[in-house]
Amino acid sequence: MKTLSKVMLGVAGTVAGGMMLTAAVYMTLVISEAKKNHSDDCDYLMVLGGNVIGEDTPSPQLFERMKAAAAYLNKNTECHIVPCGGCFRHGQKKSEAKIIADYLIEQGIDESRIILEDKSTTTVENFKFALEIIKNHSGKDVSETRIAFLSSDYHIYRAALIARTCGLENPFKVSCPTPKDAYKRYVRECFVAPDLFAQIIKSKFNH
Repeated sequence: MKTLSKVMLGVAGTVAGGMMLTAAVYMTLVISEAKKNHSDDCDYLMVLGGNVIGEDTPSPQLFERMKAAAAYLNKNTECHIVPCGGCFRHGQKKSEAKIIADYLIEQGIDESRIILEDKSTTTVENFKFALEIIKNHSGKDVSETRIAFLSSDYHIYRAALIARTCGLENPFKVSCPTPKDAYKRYVRECFVAPDLFAQIIKSKFNH
């Protein structure tokens, strides 16, 4: 009985150690990608959606993405933008995409440059739906178009993995700062990895 207990403790310790090592490696990749300089001069910029507070108030995290999108568009004047995200939370009255678009128009961005993707509820769906929209709008395969996505810095590594599984093999990246009160999301990245792989597998079967 004692031998069995020792074996079980050893197995548990090995599993726990492996999980900690995997988490440490994953976090290193997340932080490394967040600190990189990212891309200008793209044909299309996807803005990944974020939390909405109440009916139509962007969370601080989403607001940072909106500000970064406006700055990018002012610098890259030929770029079209695809705000992403639906209207699916309780009490929400306006889609994430529409909230982003309205802000950009208020900042002087020409409405003709904005193409809404307002049906998605996950990052996987952000990419699946937006890439189809871009393909139809450009008349080209996504491999022939310079497509960037914009998200919070902590989210860039995971989003790039998702982009590749959705057919965007060479995603360009634009990051924005994470609000100070949301830095815990860096740690959260270690815990969402299993859900990421589940979303990818589901996406493959539903493609």
